[in-house]
Amino acid sequence: MSEIFTIIDLESTGLDHEMDHITEIAAIRTDGTREIGRFHTLVSLPNGVAIPPEVTTITGIKTEDLVGAPTEWDALLALEAFAYGTTVVAHNAPFDLAFISRVFSPERFVCTRALSKLVEPRESASLKDVCARHGIELNGHHRAMNDVEATVKALEVLRSMAEVRRVLYRNVVIDSDERPLRYVPPHAIVRTIKKEAV
Repeated sequence: MSEIFTIIDLESTGLDHEMDHITEIAAIRTDGTREIGRFHTLVSLPNGVAIPPEVTTITGIKTEDLVGAPTEWDALLALEAFAYGTTVVAHNAPFDLAFISRVFSPERFVCTRALSKLVEPRESASLKDVCARHGIELNGHHRAMNDVEATVKALEVLRSMAEVRRVLYRNVVIDSDERPLRYVPPHAIVRTIKKEAV
């Protein structure tokens, strides 16, 4: 049986998984050649919490958009059920996995940002730049489903490059001076990249 991947992306009120809150979750389940299903939800915020204006500028999501949406707990339980038994994939997986660890932690994951660094070490590993380099469409960056659709394609391209070169990338996360790890997922293999001397 072929491996099933669940590609996920979260939007949130900020970058700190201990203090900030999820506002949107999207996921696509795929066997690498065809889409099997989609999951998408906005996520309500606790009373008194609002999305900072600078985050609304980036994502387009306003605090009032989340009224009546599922709670973070319920949304993450639904995501866990959707992703059950699959390899979870995210661009900058430590960020997304830090937030979902409030409910579950996948044993198998792929970080496409780390994968990009492993196969294209001299290139930018941002999703926008990976997509631009490989001719992948990325419309409406920083909305969860748009980013997931682009990451599905980035995974296909980068995974085939890694497998041809026999690069080990599963459960690998990158710690670097440029982007120090704020969260190490369970079962992660940490690779440290030092800044090259000029």
